[in-house]
Amino acid sequence: MENNKDIEGLDYLQWSLFDSKDEVGSGYKFMERKPVLILDKYVKKTRYILEIELAYVSPIEGNKNNLAMRDSHRVGHAVRLRMISPKKRMHLVAFLIKEGVRRIAFSKEYLYFDTDDLKEPMLNYWNY
Repeated sequence: MENNKDIEGLDYLQWSLFDSKDEVGSGYKFMERKPVLILDKYVKKTRYILEIELAYVSPIEGNKNNLAMRDSHRVGHAVRLRMISPKKRMHLVAFLIKEGVRRIAFSKEYLYFDTDDLKEPMLNYWNY
């Protein structure tokens, strides 16, 4: 029954993909539903395989990685994906905007978005 929680409410993704590196099951427990459901809908539509680099982070993991106390990863609103294809990156950005996401950042290798309504809308390019 515990394995069913990993796919509960999802068609393609698993909650464990959003776990903090130091805490098994934390994606299911602490990740906000909205960003996960948006990505699950995207994968259902495109059948793309997504490489999730960072999602929810525990307080210990957040401190270890020097994340600000107000970082959206700490409250389960943010997702960072490794995405090196400019075409796929653009496709996902367009989808996120259509889904109402208003906080997106990207670099040559990564795409970040969050659904943190307490922060201002943004579109940033990370030069690293």
